[in-house]
Amino acid sequence: MFIAAAAQMIQRQNMIQAARAVATMIAKAGRRGAQFLVTPEMFLTGYHGRFDQAARDRLIDEVIRPVCARHQVALVLGAGSYCSSTARRSSRPFIQSLVIDSDGTVLGAHDKVIPTGGDLKWCVGGAARDLRVFRSQGLTFGVTICNDFWATPVHTTLPDFNVPLLLARRKARVIFHAVASGSDPAYLDFHTHRLEERAIRARVWVVSANCVRDRRTPCNAPSGILDPTGTWRASAPLIGEHLVVGRITL
Repeated sequence: MFIAAAAQMIQRQNMIQAARAVATMIAKAGRRGAQFLVTPEMFLTGYHGRFDQAARDRLIDEVIRPVCARHQVALVLGAGSYCSSTARRSSRPFIQSLVIDSDGTVLGAHDKVIPTGGDLKWCVGGAARDLRVFRSQGLTFGVTICNDFWATPVHTTLPDFNVPLLLARRKARVIFHAVASGSDPAYLDFHTHRLEERAIRARVWVVSANCVRDRRTPCNAPSGILDPTGTWRASAPLIGEHLVVGRITL
């Protein structure tokens, strides 16, 4: 059994505020017994390509990693990077999730491999051949970022190769899913049903964390913990900041 947490969070105005908010969530998750925590997509850097890489790296090293070690929580952190998961430099950033172990060491990263058409105006996509799984505290898991999981038809210009299923074939038992899906309610049913359907097909648990615009506007994809039968074991309200904590039994 593992205890995992998903942080539904309001985007901050700058990276310092965002890093402090992540540190607060790590501490809360640790106090509630969580071993793993996932944050929303691009939460640290903001959802754009204008962030300062050096400031990003410094905040991860000086603020976030020490808190992971202090509270013994492994973290899947939404943070863009101009360096790919395989250390390839780029003039445009990757939409990325960084995986930090419970002792504060960096295990690696996942680059969003199915960016939307809108994303591709400012980012570069990751390579499917670089997909990998991670292992921490006895758990083998994968990471997806927003459109990687559901490949929304209207907004997807790249092939949909069902990333959750590919990660399951690499022995992932859990997928930590970082999201910034927006607030258009027309997509709520699609996002929710796609999460459930692909969890069932891949036979994986999913721990999903979405970003909310403010304290009044609902997001349009759930944050929570989904089991391999497509049943939500725990979920957050669509409005406001919430930390969802629950058990994963394998």
